[in-house]
Amino acid sequence: MTSNHLKAVGAVIIEDDRMFSELLARSLIDVAGLRLLARAYSVEEGIRACLEHRPQLVILDLALPDGSGLDVLRHLTGSRLETDTVILSAHADDFVAPKELKDNIVAVVSKAEAYRLVNEEVRQLIKVRLPGVEDEAALVESLTPRELEVFGLLGEGLTTQAIAKRLNRSAATIATHRKVIALKLRCSGAALMTMAARHYSRFVSIP
Repeated sequence: MTSNHLKAVGAVIIEDDRMFSELLARSLIDVAGLRLLARAYSVEEGIRACLEHRPQLVILDLALPDGSGLDVLRHLTGSRLETDTVILSAHADDFVAPKELKDNIVAVVSKAEAYRLVNEEVRQLIKVRLPGVEDEAALVESLTPRELEVFGLLGEGLTTQAIAKRLNRSAATIATHRKVIALKLRCSGAALMTMAARHYSRFVSIP
């Protein structure tokens, strides 16, 4: 598997239910160390997306319109593309991993609890692959409602002056909020803006 020198774990979601796929993707936006590369909706699209992006993690639905999710995994292993795979299934308790694919499957998750369980599995994987990476979601949750509001506007790309005008506050007040936010999130400058934009993307667009 890929070593810990990675700055982020690239992921592809392969799930034919587009709404479910989008909600799952949004639930993972704040996972530090994870980069969502693409989403696909069939075996064919999934194989193509994985060969193009070469992810370290695949979140894979078993039931796809043109075949089984395992067909994707078999193709990837045959192409010598090694990934950690989280399987999504409506019948997770009954799933038995084929012997030749066991080493690639890190978890089998019930779709009924997918948002929570996939999030937990991904965070655990990040800890292994990228030790020392901060839990971004936990840091963001430490912000006060006003700080969250300012943080969200930073994510929209607004300047301190523009945020002050939007919130009817002085620029000095907003600058103070930014300093506190930077301290709580343990980053500043371009890194803070990148984190804010990533958080904002939860509500706007995802791959």
